[in-house]
Amino acid sequence: MESTDEEATEKHRVHLRPATLRDAAPVALHLLPCEVLANRPAPVERFFVPAIRQRPAGFEVSFRGRILRGEEVVVPPGLAGYVMVMDEKAEVLIGLERKHELRGSEDDKEEQQEGPEPLERDFDRFIRATASFASFHLWGLETIPGPDAKVRGALTWPSLAAAIHTQVPAD
Repeated sequence: MESTDEEATEKHRVHLRPATLRDAAPVALHLLPCEVLANRPAPVERFFVPAIRQRPAGFEVSFRGRILRGEEVVVPPGLAGYVMVMDEKAEVLIGLERKHELRGSEDDKEEQQEGPEPLERDFDRFIRATASFASFHLWGLETIPGPDAKVRGALTWPSLAAAIHTQVPAD
């Protein structure tokens, strides 16, 4: 079945800006059980300053008059959490110009050794880290999200993938 949504079927090549990983400041994250129908910067810290209460069953907080229950989820050992954003096309073009001007940085030397592919303006996307985290609060409406929460599956996937790709000793 074909999708009529052009963005869903469009293919992209994603490039990470590695220098942003070193500069990402730690932040407190909250995964809320809601959907925001906008995709732009917002002063969230003005609207969600949680007064987290510790209860026997976990954490509790109020958001817009509703009770949220949750828990702190720690990023698995060996992994790091980053908040990533996609650069706008104008930023990408400016970054490419700067890259050609500043030949000689560590990232450029690695790229020169690998033999970079030519960049295509409409095909290539660049992401960068804006913050880092070692844990976050996972909130549910009225109840703590259960073990079937999608985020739990995402956090267990790396260890599962490592387990199924390890060498099995011959008998």
